[in-house]
Parts: sequence; structure tokens; C-alpha cells
Amino acid sequence: MGEWYFRPKQAGETVREPIQGEFFAADAISNPGTALIREGIQNSLDAVRDGQQVLVRVFLSGKDQAVPAQTIAPYLKGLHPHLHSRKSGLRPERVPHEDSPCPYLAFEDFGTTGLEGDPEEPFESPTGDKNHFYHFFRAEGQTDKQATDRGSWGVGKHVFFRASDISTVFGMTVRASDARGLLFGKCILKCHYMNGSYCQDGYFGERKNATDLVLPVEEQAELEQFCETFQLQRGKYPGLSIVVPWVDDEVTEDAIVRAILRDYFYPILCGHLVVRVETPSVETILDDKLLISEDSKLPPEVLQELKPLLELAQWARKLPPDQIYVLNRTPEDRAWQWSAELVPVETLELLRNAFQMGQRCAVRVPVTVRKKDGTSSRSHFDVYFQRDMSEQSGRPVFIRGGVIISRVDAPRSRGTRAIVIADDPPIASFLRDAENPSHTEWQQVRLKDNYKSGVSDLRFVKRSVYELVRILTEAEKQEDHELLADYFSLPRPPDAEEDVPVSQKKPTSRTKGTDSEQVEPPPPPRPQRYRIQKVRGGFSLLPGDQGTTPPRRLEIRVANDCAPVAWHFSEVHRVIAVNPQSISRRFDAQ
Repeated sequence: MGEWYFRPKQAGETVREPIQGEFFAADAISNPGTALIREGIQNSLDAVRDGQQVLVRVFLSGKDQAVPAQTIAPYLKGLHPHLHSRKSGLRPERVPHEDSPCPYLAFEDFGTTGLEGDPEEPFESPTGDKNHFYHFFRAEGQTDKQATDRGSWGVGKHVFFRASDISTVFGMTVRASDARGLLFGKCILKCHYMNGSYCQDGYFGERKNATDLVLPVEEQAELEQFCETFQLQRGKYPGLSIVVPWVDDEVTEDAIVRAILRDYFYPILCGHLVVRVETPSVETILDDKLLISEDSKLPPEVLQELKPLLELAQWARKLPPDQIYVLNRTPEDRAWQWSAELVPVETLELLRNAFQMGQRCAVRVPVTVRKKDGTSSRSHFDVYFQRDMSEQSGRPVFIRGGVIISRVDAPRSRGTRAIVIADDPPIASFLRDAENPSHTEWQQVRLKDNYKSGVSDLRFVKRSVYELVRILTEAEKQEDHELLADYFSLPRPPDAEEDVPVSQKKPTSRTKGTDSEQVEPPPPPRPQRYRIQKVRGGFSLLPGDQGTTPPRRLEIRVANDCAPVAWHFSEVHRVIAVNPQSISRRFDAQ
């Protein structure tokens, strides 16, 4: 059976406190459940095996099925003294006593490769060979992921430690290459004091003497006992099972389900991902069939918010390539810039009409990704959008390689629902390099060193929805002085003068060449018997000037030729009776 080992600190050794959690705190991820789901599923999708569908199982034991103290004691051997040590960095009130039962979270993936690589390798391979075991347990800020993978910073795994009250994680893996089962554990504290100084990292495993590297447990009986203790379904299936002991109270079933829906609805709809969220009493399955089913038992308010977006994403996924409008490619020797010339003439009117009628539109934007090393790659991203007046925020959804980048600072187009998808490898790699550690934002820092016009090109992607809508609605914004003439014009009096531009009219009562010009004053304005006043969402009909009597009947005609607005009228025009003494009525658009 394994136990915990912390390395004593050497004299003169620099103190370096772990700060990986600060990456995620600074990115304002609201709770550890959201961060855990985002990073955990991302790692699982990156480890997919032979194009299989990835299944992720998340189990929350709660207090009802917490592991009894005597059962979990073998897995804490040698750890408790360090947890209670001085300056461990843990909150003392959250550190459990040795007789406390252990509520936990289990995160398992299937259809994946597991943690490949030599577990006895103490350092990163000098030849660049992949070693997932080393990078998950022994490295921070390093990664062996490729350009097409979703993660890139090498700190995402820290969210599992952050979700534990004792900053501890167990990992059991079965590798696809050799069916080898490994059990390992890691605890991240600050440099702490306990009969001497100890380094921040502790490991659960086996070693022969104090100088040996801590290695994972491999005895089959112990692996089976671990699976039984934490109700894992790993068995002999390849993949990785992570156990977070004394999981944070904020990691709830509701928070996990919401995080999955908001961050991974697209790979679920595409059939690449299935997620099961389990508690002792409830099992929620999220797959491409049940996600948009009318019988779905997901939170109603979440479904109401996401349903139009899910329907647009479902349409985008099934749309044949020949029904996507392809724009002109941006010049390959300069920064990407938006202009009306990017939309072919024969496409512009078709897109404009479809958008005005509220139809769904699909556009492919060809670009050329240019690196500073002189290489360039042709690529593209796709924009799916629809005019939808119920969409008040106008906030586009950006998806890079199946990951939703939730906090892109893009300009909004109110009344438009949109999804921007960048799956083609060159553009996906470009955008991946712009992401912060939690994959919630696109930033400019890492683009400046690697790409020509990277900052400008990133802005081009961010503004894609806004610019497309601007181009398609540009004609709508031109003034049409006769648009409502049939409804709001007044008949010309019989003795009215012909229309003559003001600049051509000459005063008739001026004496040329004198300082005092005799101009007849204009007649006073006629008292208004009623007034029409603009209000939010419509207009109000109000009494007129003092001393006037409103007409007994008014004919009101309303028209709107620019947007689908429904008025509270049963007809386009309406004749209403008016109380001769007073008048006050409001008409609202909905």
C-alpha cells in the first residue's frame, strides 16, 4: 500500500510558493465546479482515442455516501501531520480531523488513452517525447499537447486541487497502449514547517528508500480496492479517474450541469461527448439526443436561455457545405480587414434578404494565418447568425476546437443571435495561442511574438458578427424621406404655394441696401388639440394645449417597414372614440 512523502527542504534552497490557482482566480471563474468541468472535460477531449466518443462521468458522493474515516485512513497515511502543519496554506477550519468521513468527487473519462508515458521518468524528455503521466503529476506550467489540442498552458489540472479542501488529488489510470494500471496521488501545500522545513509538493505512492523517486502503486488488488472505496467504474477500461477528497461545498450537481451546458453544448450536439452527472439519488445524462429533447429534465431557466442557441448550433452542425456562403479571401500579404468587398456581389443581396426575413445565415470567412518564421497557412472560420429580436444581448458565442470561449470582448449586435466556430487547424491553433489559462478570453500577449499582424487579425475574428451585420444592414440605414408618407403626411391646402427650396425663396418686404430690414413676423402656431409623445417601446396619445378641446374621434395609422414589430392593435389602423374632456392613451410595441 502506498503512503505520502514530502521532501525535506535543503539549506539555502529558494522558497517558491505555488501560484497556479491564481491564474484561475484572476480570470474570475465564479466557483471551483465551473473551473473543474471546463478544464477536466477539455483534457478528456484532448486524450480521445482513435476518434471514439468520449464519455465523462462525474460523481458527487455528498454526505450520504462519504467514505468513512476508517476506510479512507490507508490513503491518508503520512498526510495528516502536513495538513495540520504551520503555514501549510490551508484554511485551518476546513482541514478535516482524522475521524472525519470524506465527501468526494470522482471524475472519470472513457474512450480516452489514459496517462501514457514512463512513470519513472523524473524529468521532461530531452527528445520531446510525450509523457502524459509526467506532465499531469510532476510538472507545472509545462505541457506536451500539440497545436490542435484544446489546452496549452499546463496549469489546467490545478483546478482539481483547488476544488479540494486539502488541496489533494488521487489519479488512477489504465493506459490504452499496454493496459497498465497506475494509482498515484499529489498534494500541493505551501512550504511548511513540521520538525523542520518541507517542500510544497507531496506524493502518494511507493519508494524503496528516502532518496528514490515516488512511483505509482500498481498491485491489482490495491487498484481494485481503490475503485471500490470511491465507487469508480474504471475497471480495465482505458482512461483516467480522478478523485478529489473533501470536495469544496460549492461544487454542486446544479453548478456542474450548468457548466457543462454552457461550456460544452457544442461537442455534445456533435456527438463527440456524453456526460453523466451522478449523485446518490439522481443521474443526469447529457447527450446529443436528450440535450434538446422536449422531455429534458434540465433546469428550465437554463434551457429557456440556451434553447434558441442550441437550435442554431444544431442547424449549423447539419448544414451541408454547399449551403454556406463563402466570402472573398482577405489579402494574403497583409492584416485581415473587414470591408464590403469581402462579400461577393451575387451573395450580398441573398444574404441581406435572408437576414432581414429572420432566416438563419451561414458564412465562411477564408483567411491566411501568417507566422513570423515566414510560414503561412490558408484557413477559415464559420459564422452562423440570425436576426432575432428576442435576443437582447447580441453577444456572439465563440467556439474554438469544441471549447466555448465564454468571455470574448467582442462588439455586440443587438437583435442578432450568432455562433462563430473555428475548427480548422491553423485558425484554431492561432486562437488557442491567444487564450488565457482558463480558456475564457482571447488576449494579445502571446500573439505578438509568433504571428505577423496577430493582434489585428484577432480583432478581425472578434468583430466578425458585428461587421457582417453592419454590411448587411448598411442599406437599411439610408434615409428614405417618403417611407411613411402615406401614413403621416397631411393633404396640401388649396391655396398652398408650390414646394420651393428655402434657399431659393426671397423675402418680399426687405429694402435692399438698408440696415433695417422690414420682415413680417410669422403667424403664431396653431394651438394643438392633442399631442403624440414618444415613450420607451411605443408612443402615448396625450391632451393638447390648455384651452383646447380634443377631437371626438381620431384615426391612428401605424406602420413599420424596417423590423418585425407587433403593436397592440388588432389592425394596421384603428379609429378610436375620444372623451371630449380629456384624452390619454398609451400604445406599446412588443
